[in-house]
Amino acid sequence: MDWYLIILRVVHILAGVFWVGTAIFFFFFIEPSVKELGNTGEKFMGHLVDKKKMPIVITATSALTVLAGILLYWRGSDGFDLDWITSATGLGFTVGGVAAILAFAGGLVFIKPAVDRMGAIGQAVAMSGGPPTEAQASEMQQIGARLALVGRADLVLLTVAVVAMATARFL
Repeated sequence: MDWYLIILRVVHILAGVFWVGTAIFFFFFIEPSVKELGNTGEKFMGHLVDKKKMPIVITATSALTVLAGILLYWRGSDGFDLDWITSATGLGFTVGGVAAILAFAGGLVFIKPAVDRMGAIGQAVAMSGGPPTEAQASEMQQIGARLALVGRADLVLLTVAVVAMATARFL
């Protein structure tokens, strides 16, 4: 029994399910609800970011998914053997891995900083005790629009990753 491989696969799959499931749930349910609820939604989002540390949890989980995936890829490809990588199965895992790595990088470069900035604006508004200034409201709308666009692209990449990896062994 290969415990190393079993543990890596369990970690990769469970962390990946959490990452992709969270992305789906966030962009189809939480994001629209936050928009519809206005000020209450912003408070809820602030709670998720500040108290529940949502960006940190998602970043850590996605990093764990990618790291375990790279180790599995290394093992499955026998040290990045080009013959395996260019096989149908290898190409399936390669496409899935690249899509996941791009989604992870997009999260680090675009999503996390935008969520952090949105949280900082929310804290400034809360400290002022009043409604957001026109500049704060405008910036939050711009960040929200950018997050929606990047988030959708991230979700497409994650979907490609899941489909490619789920089917790679059968190609």
